Amino acid sequence: NIKMGTLVKPALLLLLWQSVGALNVPLEVRQPPTIIKQSMKEHIVDPKGTMVIECEAKGNPHPIFSWRRNGKYFNVARDSQVSMRRRSGTLDIYARNNPEKYEAEYQCIASNQYGSAYSHKIILQLYSKEIVEPVVVSAGLPLVLSCDPPPGPLKPETYWMSSSFPTMQPVRQDRRVSMGVNGDLYFSNVLFNDSVADYCCNARFPYKNHTITVRVKGEFFRNIEYFMFGLIIIIQINNIFSV
Repeated sequence: NIKMGTLVKPALLLLLWQSVGALNVPLEVRQPPTIIKQSMKEHIVDPKGTMVIECEAKGNPHPIFSWRRNGKYFNVARDSQVSMRRRSGTLDIYARNNPEKYEAEYQCIASNQYGSAYSHKIILQLYSKEIVEPVVVSAGLPLVLSCDPPPGPLKPETYWMSSSFPTMQPVRQDRRVSMGVNGDLYFSNVLFNDSVADYCCNARFPYKNHTITVRVKGEFFRNIEYFMFGLIIIIQINNIFSV
């Protein structure tokens, strides 16, 4: 009986906490953090202005915020081009000279003495507007917008965004609007409200950590490590000297 009670009690506590978590708990009650606002997973920003990555959370005590970039701790205080808003995790990035430096995967962490809450992983990408000729088509006719992603070792993850600048939103797909396996966007019949300032095709190669080790026999060892297309390549070289 004692062993059974030991096993059942944590389960009851877990079920009780899950039930409470589903309710809107008043902030007067001490509670772990909950993420209440965050940027989209695929977050595209205009590099000409302030790049904002949103993260808001509630909790009691009020949570403190930290960030990871590409899976590692991101020390915001040591980066002169980044600031975190007061009592918030939202980042403001002022990097007009080198915005490409901040294209990365970000994750916000809100913590207090009762626990931590994690945002989803946010891929920050720059909005690079190319000068292309406008597409003119009569309402009711079909239309295909080509994507033509660059070649790579892995199949890219492709998605479309539409904008009435500066706001960008994912293109909603349905029976009339759909994306092909090659990344092209298909309209079975064009409507007047399909006319917007921009359609933007985005393609990225999935980030995966794969380690490849190449060994050559010899006596003196040294490693060369480099990163390419999401792969960590480690070459172990043995230098052989003859007298």
